[in-house]
Amino acid sequence: MRKRGLVFCIHLLMVIIFVSSYARAAGWRSPLGYAYVSGFREVLDIYEDNLEAEGYHLDSVESWPLISFHPYVQYGSGFGVGFSIGPVMCIIGDRVLFDIPIGLDFRYTFIPTASTSPYIRAGGRLHSVSGDYVKGTTPGFFWGIGMEFLRDKRVNMGIEISSDASEIELEKKLDTSTTEDIQPCGLMLSIFVIF
Repeated sequence: MRKRGLVFCIHLLMVIIFVSSYARAAGWRSPLGYAYVSGFREVLDIYEDNLEAEGYHLDSVESWPLISFHPYVQYGSGFGVGFSIGPVMCIIGDRVLFDIPIGLDFRYTFIPTASTSPYIRAGGRLHSVSGDYVKGTTPGFFWGIGMEFLRDKRVNMGIEISSDASEIELEKKLDTSTTEDIQPCGLMLSIFVIF
């Protein structure tokens, strides 16, 4: 099963790189990267507590790396518009969770013709989430500031710090069943390559 998933991820990455190389000619840029999110630990803690309340004995809940994809089109003025998918968050085991944040944002690159340039972006996001203990989701405001390096090269890189106010509602099964609203992507630090 893991081998099949790895082969799928490699094929998906190859398709993204191939499509991105042609889209770049039209002003499209395609950041693909890894993200650390502050609130996902809270989600893992609720899953661990719920499993223990249901009688399971466990050391930890397994999760996958948090991969994100944020393609955008940039105009000569530095303004741009894009959409985002991720960071994708998964819990696999006796109970599951699949969380794919999706969003739309507007951005401004301060020095669009420079090799290195800071940028800001803002928009809205919603978590497309399913799994055990999930009760709902609420959209929220998103903002980010970052820096892109080697912008004049075919493949470049960047770093970003951002915040996402959208929430997911999870059931907590301790003595009584209650719910808690969590911002899984409350604070994010992303490192990415841009095709």
